[in-house]
Amino acid sequence: MAKIILAEDDSTTVEIYQKKFEDARFEVIVASTGKDALRCAAKENADVMLLDLVLPEMGGLDVLKEIKKSGKYNPGLKVIIFSNLDSEEEKSSAFRYGVDGFIPKTKYTPSELVEEVKKIIGNINH
Repeated sequence: MAKIILAEDDSTTVEIYQKKFEDARFEVIVASTGKDALRCAAKENADVMLLDLVLPEMGGLDVLKEIKKSGKYNPGLKVIIFSNLDSEEEKSSAFRYGVDGFIPKTKYTPSELVEEVKKIIGNINH
Protein backbone atom coordinates (compact mmCIF):
# COMPACT_ATOMS: atom_id res chain seq x y z
CA MET A 1 0.00 0.00 0.00
CA ALA A 2 1.38 3.40 -0.97
CA LYS A 3 1.65 6.03 1.75
CA ILE A 4 0.87 9.69 1.04
CA ILE A 5 1.37 12.79 3.17
CA LEU A 6 -1.39 15.28 2.43
CA ALA A 7 0.00 18.70 3.42
CA GLU A 8 -3.10 20.88 3.32
CA ASP A 9 -4.64 23.25 5.85
CA ASP A 10 -8.19 23.45 4.47
CA SER A 11 -10.28 20.87 6.33
CA THR A 12 -12.85 20.47 3.53
CA THR A 13 -10.11 19.81 0.97
CA VAL A 14 -8.46 17.34 3.36
CA GLU A 15 -11.74 15.49 3.89
CA ILE A 16 -12.40 15.13 0.14
CA TYR A 17 -8.90 14.04 -0.85
CA GLN A 18 -8.27 11.84 2.16
CA LYS A 19 -11.36 9.81 1.26
CA LYS A 20 -10.40 9.61 -2.44
CA PHE A 21 -6.87 8.41 -1.64
CA GLU A 22 -8.08 5.93 0.99
CA ASP A 23 -10.60 4.56 -1.53
CA ALA A 24 -7.63 4.08 -3.91
CA ARG A 25 -5.87 2.08 -1.15
CA PHE A 26 -3.39 4.71 -0.04
CA GLU A 27 -2.46 5.16 3.59
CA VAL A 28 -3.02 8.89 4.21
CA ILE A 29 -1.13 11.02 6.73
CA VAL A 30 -2.47 14.56 7.10
CA ALA A 31 -0.22 17.54 7.84
CA SER A 32 -1.96 20.87 8.39
CA THR A 33 1.12 23.13 8.59
CA GLY A 34 4.46 23.36 6.82
CA LYS A 35 6.34 22.35 9.96
CA ASP A 36 3.97 19.43 10.46
CA ALA A 37 4.66 18.36 6.85
CA LEU A 38 8.40 18.24 7.62
CA ARG A 39 7.78 16.26 10.83
CA CYS A 40 5.71 13.75 8.88
CA ALA A 41 8.34 13.53 6.12
CA ALA A 42 11.00 12.78 8.75
CA LYS A 43 9.00 10.21 10.71
CA GLU A 44 6.84 8.44 8.11
CA ASN A 45 8.29 6.32 5.36
CA ALA A 46 5.95 7.88 2.81
CA ASP A 47 6.08 7.43 -0.96
CA VAL A 48 4.71 10.83 -1.87
CA MET A 49 3.77 14.19 -0.40
CA LEU A 50 0.95 16.26 -1.89
CA LEU A 51 2.01 19.76 -0.84
CA ASP A 52 0.01 22.98 -0.91
CA LEU A 53 2.05 26.15 -1.45
CA VAL A 54 0.11 28.19 1.12
CA LEU A 55 0.42 26.65 4.57
CA PRO A 56 0.62 28.10 8.11
CA GLU A 57 4.02 28.31 9.85
CA MET A 58 6.06 27.58 6.71
CA GLY A 59 5.17 27.86 3.03
CA GLY A 60 5.17 24.94 0.63
CA LEU A 61 8.23 26.10 -1.31
CA ASP A 62 10.23 26.28 1.92
CA VAL A 63 9.05 22.77 2.83
CA LEU A 64 10.04 21.54 -0.64
CA LYS A 65 13.49 23.16 -0.40
CA GLU A 66 14.12 21.59 3.00
CA ILE A 67 13.05 18.11 1.86
CA LYS A 68 15.00 18.16 -1.40
CA LYS A 69 18.17 20.01 -0.37
CA SER A 70 18.90 19.20 3.27
CA GLY A 71 19.66 15.49 2.93
CA LYS A 72 17.68 14.79 6.13
CA TYR A 73 14.68 13.19 4.44
CA ASN A 74 14.02 10.05 2.43
CA PRO A 75 15.55 10.81 -1.00
CA GLY A 76 12.87 8.61 -2.59
CA LEU A 77 10.01 10.77 -1.31
CA LYS A 78 8.20 12.26 -4.29
CA VAL A 79 6.86 15.76 -3.69
CA ILE A 80 3.96 17.04 -5.78
CA ILE A 81 2.79 20.62 -5.45
CA PHE A 82 -1.01 20.77 -5.32
CA SER A 83 -2.10 24.39 -5.15
CA ASN A 84 -4.43 27.10 -6.36
CA LEU A 85 -1.29 29.13 -7.12
CA ASP A 86 -0.13 28.04 -10.53
CA SER A 87 1.66 30.98 -12.10
CA GLU A 88 4.76 30.37 -14.18
CA GLU A 89 6.81 31.90 -11.37
CA GLU A 90 5.54 29.37 -8.81
CA LYS A 91 6.03 26.47 -11.22
CA SER A 92 9.52 27.63 -12.13
CA SER A 93 10.53 27.95 -8.47
CA ALA A 94 9.08 24.55 -7.59
CA PHE A 95 10.92 22.79 -10.43
CA ARG A 96 14.15 24.63 -9.57
CA TYR A 97 13.88 23.17 -6.05
CA GLY A 98 13.32 19.65 -7.35
CA VAL A 99 9.56 19.09 -7.24
CA ASP A 100 8.38 15.84 -8.85
CA GLY A 101 5.09 17.23 -10.15
CA PHE A 102 2.96 20.36 -10.13
CA ILE A 103 -0.83 19.93 -10.17
CA PRO A 104 -3.14 22.97 -10.10
CA LYS A 105 -6.13 22.30 -7.81
CA THR A 106 -8.60 23.80 -10.26
CA LYS A 107 -7.63 21.60 -13.20
CA TYR A 108 -8.23 18.12 -11.76
CA THR A 109 -11.19 16.38 -10.19
CA PRO A 110 -10.39 14.37 -7.05
CA SER A 111 -10.45 11.11 -9.05
CA GLU A 112 -8.20 12.57 -11.77
CA LEU A 113 -5.78 13.74 -9.09
CA VAL A 114 -5.49 10.24 -7.64
CA GLU A 115 -4.72 8.86 -11.11
CA GLU A 116 -2.14 11.59 -11.77
CA VAL A 117 -0.41 10.88 -8.45
CA LYS A 118 -0.31 7.17 -9.29
CA LYS A 119 1.40 8.01 -12.60
CA ILE A 120 3.98 10.21 -10.92
CA ILE A 121 4.93 7.72 -8.22
CA GLY A 122 4.97 4.76 -10.60
CA ASN A 123 4.50 1.13 -9.74
CA ILE A 124 3.96 1.15 -6.00
CA ASN A 125 1.38 -1.38 -4.83
CA HIS A 126 -1.95 0.44 -4.52
